[in-house]
Amino acid sequence: MYITISPQKIGPAFSSSVADFVDYLEKENTDRLPEAQEYFFNQTHAKITRDQVIKEIDGNTAKLKSTEPRYYSLTINPSQKELQHIKNDPEKLKVYTREVMKDYAASFNREINGRPVQVSDIKYYAKIEFSRTFKERDKEVRENTPYNNKIAHLKNELRKVQRGEIPGQPHNIRKEILSLQREAPHKIEGKLIDEGTTKLGNQTHLHLIVSRKDQSNTVSLSPGSKYKASEVSLHGKIVKRGFDRDRFFEKAEKTFDQKFNYKRNFVEQYNARKTYLQSPQKYYSMILKLPTNERKAAMGILNTGVSKIPDARVRFAVKQFQKAIELGLKSSSIGY
Repeated sequence: MYITISPQKIGPAFSSSVADFVDYLEKENTDRLPEAQEYFFNQTHAKITRDQVIKEIDGNTAKLKSTEPRYYSLTINPSQKELQHIKNDPEKLKVYTREVMKDYAASFNREINGRPVQVSDIKYYAKIEFSRTFKERDKEVRENTPYNNKIAHLKNELRKVQRGEIPGQPHNIRKEILSLQREAPHKIEGKLIDEGTTKLGNQTHLHLIVSRKDQSNTVSLSPGSKYKASEVSLHGKIVKRGFDRDRFFEKAEKTFDQKFNYKRNFVEQYNARKTYLQSPQKYYSMILKLPTNERKAAMGILNTGVSKIPDARVRFAVKQFQKAIELGLKSSSIGY
């Protein structure tokens, strides 16, 4: 499970309203009949319209400065392995989202009216999406870019030759285009992957718009707080503050496992990813200590990218992992 939290983009180049973001999240509804459209939902309601979301988020910003985010964007990104486990059931993901938001509320080290923050205090709207497209930053797009650029140039040249604007042999240009298409490293059904290409497999995920202010529009709840979880003296009173992201990510992961009886491999765990970033050597050591079946499964997961370690680091991790296994076998420290 991979969850992200991002603040609203602010500044002169960005709208203060949530409308643009809501419209972006409506993109999958463009070609659907009304009865097939996917609505927003929250903790208590299932069919919330675009206009309702905009009205509620834009109207819940009392006393916020222009330099403060009015809302936060959360994404819940199950792996294909997790989606397969729940049979890619959107209703189960909606149930899970409501449970995650309980974990979100519990991760605030704040009090409202003398009690801990509860999910009923959080104003949020969630939207499920079923497809993803490749982005400019994706490895497949980056590695295909030189080929796509050359092909675009050649196609433009071909059109000019066909119009008689420049001399040339159309057959030779087409041949060069076909050669580049064959050489390009990443394709789907024979077509080169480019920015905007739809990804294969189960890609179901969720976007959430979470208001910075609570339901009463009086308390500011920022998951972007620099304070993890602490207490401070303010005007002679002890005040709690902060949001514990580690606690939130760990709890959301456990919630999925408990809710759907999912057996999570070590390399799928949030703490494992964190360990890798802090100490790769410790990470490899922990993998090597896994039982044989779990170790084999870990290797397969690393190869498929489910671990959510960045691409370059995955390749490096797999390479180092293979070396470590070979050394272990030679020294008889591990066996199959």
